[in-house]
Amino acid sequence: MKNEHEQLTEGLDELGFEITPEQATSLVAYLEALDITNRSFNLTRIPRSEYVTLHLLDSLTALLAIPRERPLKIVDVGTGAGFPGVPLAALLPNAHVTLLDATLKKVKFVEFTAHECGIKNCHGVHSRAETLSTMPQHRNGYDVVTSRAVAAFPKLMEWLLPLAKIGGIVIAMKGSGYEQEVEGTESPLKRLGGTIERIITTPLPGTDITRHLIIVRKERTGEV
Repeated sequence: MKNEHEQLTEGLDELGFEITPEQATSLVAYLEALDITNRSFNLTRIPRSEYVTLHLLDSLTALLAIPRERPLKIVDVGTGAGFPGVPLAALLPNAHVTLLDATLKKVKFVEFTAHECGIKNCHGVHSRAETLSTMPQHRNGYDVVTSRAVAAFPKLMEWLLPLAKIGGIVIAMKGSGYEQEVEGTESPLKRLGGTIERIITTPLPGTDITRHLIIVRKERTGEV
């Protein structure tokens, strides 16, 4: 049976990405800390045997949409147990990742644990997206805004698009049924200053799951 390092390395290879031994060690250590903490504080319902596939590899499918040619400011909205934000920080060492969640215990866990595991280019923020987007230092402030399993697409865009810079992108990570969520959203997106640029569909290595990344480009400042 493959260990978690092997699962992670081989899964990323299937997605077309490389990971250093140090990055893999940091992420597996993060999973170990998550598993221990999860026994007393509910951070995830996913069993440990599926952490690599359903947390790490699923999170890292977002790399298929993220430009790599320059350092980026990324915010992960509703990070929960740190996904996709912490794995993205590990694989994008030149980026700075803000881990946003409305639950203070989760924010404290993800920031402290990521730093303890050597992933130091991230920090936690205790707030809601709709609150954060009213703050001058955050509104129109991020190159990339990510979110996984937080809300239906139309509501999600109301929360996420105000955080993206003009020219930046929002990545909504969705499963099956995403077509119904995006149907009829062209007009609301236009009001918010965004447009669906493309949808990336990829198999999730080690599973029979298909991940859909809805990429929304912020073209202008939206209406308030």
